[in-house]
Amino acid sequence: MKKLVYILAILFLFTSCDQVVFPEPQPRKVKELKEVPADLQGIFLDKEGDSLFVYEHSFSYYSDEFTSLQNIYLSDSAVLKKYRDRYFYSSRIMLNQEYYWLCYILHPFDDGSGFDLYAMDPDDVVKLAKLEEITSKVRDIEEETSYYLFAPKKKDYKKIISDTIFSKMISFRKISSLD
Repeated sequence: MKKLVYILAILFLFTSCDQVVFPEPQPRKVKELKEVPADLQGIFLDKEGDSLFVYEHSFSYYSDEFTSLQNIYLSDSAVLKKYRDRYFYSSRIMLNQEYYWLCYILHPFDDGSGFDLYAMDPDDVVKLAKLEEITSKVRDIEEETSYYLFAPKKKDYKKIISDTIFSKMISFRKISSLD
């Protein structure tokens, strides 16, 4: 599981100089799912032709551009939660001898044909300013790369989702079920 955490951290370091992290899996006080819901299970492709296999308790992602993520299981380091009509996937990383969490939002298509994956883009200064408006708990964590710690309350999520503070990173379309 530590392998997953480091691979995800490396993936995000490639895409951004800065990173937004959370003190705990998101959203706070929302119960963790024990398994991946059926509407997220299956074989998916993105526009680059990279494949994502999502099973009841794990997923694997294969890409030519990045190191493959294989057999990532839901655990204390990889947490999936449902809030309203979206799923929140949190992955634990270590910074300055402390654990923090990266957070992604999965927004399934209404027709069940796939989902969009969203993440926070700390390079977008407008969105970072919106974070600071929501809460004053955004601060820098000193590392080679800048990390911004964001600690939203559950009531903040409606604003976070409606203000599109998370940016769409990639779309996955379902090509097959795993029956």
